[in-house]
Amino acid sequence: MDRHLVPVKPRLFAERPCPRCGAEGPEALGMVVPGVHMLGDYRCRACGYAFLHDLPVGFAVDHDVAIGREDGTLHDARGAEGWVWGPLLEGFRNPSDRAVRIERRVLRPARRVVLLNTLDFLYGHVLLKLWNAQYYLEAHKDLGLVLIVPRSFAWMVPEGTAEVWEVDLRLGEAHGWYRAIDRYVQERLGEYEEVYLGKGYAHPDKSTIDIERFCGVAPFDMARYDQAPRHITFVLREDRLWYSSRAARTLHRVLRRAGLGGSARPLFTAAQERLARRVLRRVRKRYPDVQATFVGLGDARAERDGVKDLRTRRMTVEVERDWCRAYARSQFVIGVHGSNMLLPTALAGGCIEVLPYDRYRNIVQDVAVRQRDVMQLFLYRFVDEYATPAAVARHAVSMFADHRVFHRNNRINIF
Repeated sequence: MDRHLVPVKPRLFAERPCPRCGAEGPEALGMVVPGVHMLGDYRCRACGYAFLHDLPVGFAVDHDVAIGREDGTLHDARGAEGWVWGPLLEGFRNPSDRAVRIERRVLRPARRVVLLNTLDFLYGHVLLKLWNAQYYLEAHKDLGLVLIVPRSFAWMVPEGTAEVWEVDLRLGEAHGWYRAIDRYVQERLGEYEEVYLGKGYAHPDKSTIDIERFCGVAPFDMARYDQAPRHITFVLREDRLWYSSRAARTLHRVLRRAGLGGSARPLFTAAQERLARRVLRRVRKRYPDVQATFVGLGDARAERDGVKDLRTRRMTVEVERDWCRAYARSQFVIGVHGSNMLLPTALAGGCIEVLPYDRYRNIVQDVAVRQRDVMQLFLYRFVDEYATPAAVARHAVSMFADHRVFHRNNRINIF
């Protein structure tokens, strides 16, 4: 069987040792789906211990844990980090009876299905899990794909999906243990003859993703990189900023801890915008025709300096698509590391990313690299956390000026 499928029905995956006595082959009683996690419900045939154990999907592919049904003991044999098991254990001990609205859309009836759960508490995690859908649509045309998605991501459901279950929860609420979600899943499972889970890998191969299939916007045409109008999109987020210096970042942190973060934020977001505009001015000394767009959750300003400002605090599907069209017009995007860079890099030709020191371990996780050869090194660049506008602009100028020769030497004049 395909290793990217986890069997649920007619026979549940049971390759889980008893966390108390270590005996293999527990009795599989069923599946529990309270939200983000999908757990097998087992009883040890040797010692009788009843336990829930993460099924190998999402982050539990590598960071699975078990919880004793009666004693509530956490069993973490693989040393998962607290952010993985903490909310799960808290939810198990304090389950929610809140009513959760789930809207089911049947697009193509199917009796044999693969269920892909994309629920998560972080935007980037949801998006990366959702991109797994392409594999199942292409590799398992005999199975109907059923997507569990937060309502805010329903606009990115790819064509060919059999069913969509839209869950009306904010991302920040997704970590709860919702009895309503589990009941809904149990009711639906009875309607199918055969059920598998999609692995929902946290880091799928982004170079293979057909992004137009998800957002309805074709990515930047790399064949026209040197002929297309020069365009840069700046991704300006307010919760993780580009700072001019360590002193500026330290000051902002001190003010937040003192309870003054809200009143101080406009000062630091304005400083970030000034850095972006200084980059643009420097690039225009070499290329006066460069156009630019600002996107991000924030307050748009009156258009000036040829910058189209699409920032907003009210996200809609049309805003999402406007941003996607801006990325797709861009030879590259510029922004601070984070999930906010996933869609931009999936659609633009490349990126310049400001990488904070405390995110080195996460480098490239937020970049949807479209290339699979040495062109990666040219088109995806990372700069210091406190990089100056001059340093960023030098990279930007190079990405315009040197692309033709680099492409010729590494794509054309080779065997």
